[in-house]
Amino acid sequence: MNVLAALVLGLLIGWLIEWFIDWFYWRARMHPLVEENSRLEKENDHLKENAQQEENTTLIREHKKLDEENSTLKERLAELEAEISRIKVSALIGHLLNKDGAHNLQAIKGIGPAFAKRLNDSGIKTFEQLAQQTPQDMERILGTLYKRFFSKKGNAILDQSKEFARNIAASQGKQKA
Repeated sequence: MNVLAALVLGLLIGWLIEWFIDWFYWRARMHPLVEENSRLEKENDHLKENAQQEENTTLIREHKKLDEENSTLKERLAELEAEISRIKVSALIGHLLNKDGAHNLQAIKGIGPAFAKRLNDSGIKTFEQLAQQTPQDMERILGTLYKRFFSKKGNAILDQSKEFARNIAASQGKQKA
């Protein structure tokens, strides 16, 4: 039994000695590796922060560029809306004015070249002037033709001239603004 106890005791002592040698050997070798690993982790964290800051800076620059482009596009949109408004106005009153800018009284339904000439000869050259006339004034200017052509329509000529005068005044107000 002494032999068996010596064998077991020898195995335990050998195992303990191996454990101490491994402990000190690997600990000595692992310590620089642990420090290197710690340093690399810190460096990695630092690089991640720098990358994040650079990404944030890039995003901020891109955001500023997009803001500038957005404001440019808004200005262009406002210009185009103003141009559309001018086009609408000119479409609205385009037939109401001659090429020289004079009011086209023939745009009123029922007034042809002959009636327009009579109105111009009597000093009525604009829709505003025509809108200020009364049916009696119109009968005096156009004579019996007024009753013959416009008696059933009542004040249609005068109403239409008032509408055209308002359209022209509104368009000139928009164009000045």
